[in-house]
Amino acid sequence: MKPQIPLLASLLVLLPTIGLAQTGTSARTAPAPATTSSAYTRPAGGMVCTTAARTEWFPEDEMRLLAQHRGYRIKTFKVAHNSCYEVYGYDRHGRIVEAYFDPVTTRLVRENIAQ
Repeated sequence: MKPQIPLLASLLVLLPTIGLAQTGTSARTAPAPATTSSAYTRPAGGMVCTTAARTEWFPEDEMRLLAQHRGYRIKTFKVAHNSCYEVYGYDRHGRIVEAYFDPVTTRLVRENIAQ
């Protein structure tokens, strides 16, 4: 009998290729014009990563594992601005970072590196 790969492991393998597919040009999707509001706007009151419902978000535990897989050593993981996953810790080069991820697409939205 063949051993089955857990869902999370298969997601970790597939997510980098999905991210590459999203960054390329596609006939299905066109980039939104800069004048229209999108899920990645930053209003005067604070940063907004997504406007999607919480039911559409990637689970926190799996996002934490994905961030670790991407090279972050996490000291604090939380929901920020009610629309982002926020990570405080170290990047793969050992620098102190504050990183914000979109909880729906898991893309890195913003990263602040300590000087």
